[in-house]
Amino acid sequence: MSENKIDVIYILSEKSSGSSFLFRSLRDGLGVTKYPKTHHFESETLYWTKAASILDRPQVKMLASAVPYEKERAKRELKHFLDTNLNSPLVYNSDEEMIFNGWYALIKEFGPVFIEKSPHHLLQWSALELMLEFEQRFSHLVTCHYVGIVRNPKEVLLSQFRRWNLAPEKLENQWLMTYMNWQRLSSVLDIKGQVELIRYEDLTRAPKHVIESLCNSMNLPCKFNGIESSKKSKASKYHSLFGYQFSQSVLSLTNLQGYTQESVQGKISYKWKCYRLYISYIYSPLKFIYLKMKKAISKI
Repeated sequence: MSENKIDVIYILSEKSSGSSFLFRSLRDGLGVTKYPKTHHFESETLYWTKAASILDRPQVKMLASAVPYEKERAKRELKHFLDTNLNSPLVYNSDEEMIFNGWYALIKEFGPVFIEKSPHHLLQWSALELMLEFEQRFSHLVTCHYVGIVRNPKEVLLSQFRRWNLAPEKLENQWLMTYMNWQRLSSVLDIKGQVELIRYEDLTRAPKHVIESLCNSMNLPCKFNGIESSKKSKASKYHSLFGYQFSQSVLSLTNLQGYTQESVQGKISYKWKCYRLYISYIYSPLKFIYLKMKKAISKI
């Protein structure tokens, strides 16, 4: 690890792209055993998107998410998060000090290596700007690494469509915005060698090789035990039905990421139309009713 510095690893991606598996695998390889308590899913903090809300930075509405948070809610939740996880009270004179000093206090508390994984951040350029600003302010105390993970958008779209019944056209647009931000971030940081993009498919095929290579590029010691495994998406078995037609912009970007057009683009068929109708008008409504009933029964 960097001498006398805390190493911060930011995992950046679209949702349903494998960031949780990468988080668990890196935690295994780097021997990270403690992590702050958060009420969000899969150890996510949403720290920097909440920070952007508090500082009135512009953000894009994220599909199937409360992001961007209303300012007062973001401030209340971020303060509670810091109070819960820091051993000593944080002293600050402004919201800005709470955000930047609070993040340093947090990574110092849980370092010397801290892994941040929140898929909500890559969509928000304002959140990425705040990460870069933190790095600049604390450059003498931290070394930041930015690791992107991408997955075939066919699988990403299928997973999110089945889970949240979101229009594929909107999902495509969000995916494109997210990874265009990655391209922009990479161009800012590439000179420093601080960015790495990995493919989910490569990680699941050869996790030991990918994690060891990633740790080596970050100059961090690695002892990968291979105790983590990826969770197969429930929607993956339906990928043969996929018939959505991605735009040329998506195809061009995935080509840069190492995917062929044949592996990404769907094939137009009546089966895809039937599947869309099934998810939208049968599966999703029944799922909603089931979850409401389950919640009601649990309260009895």
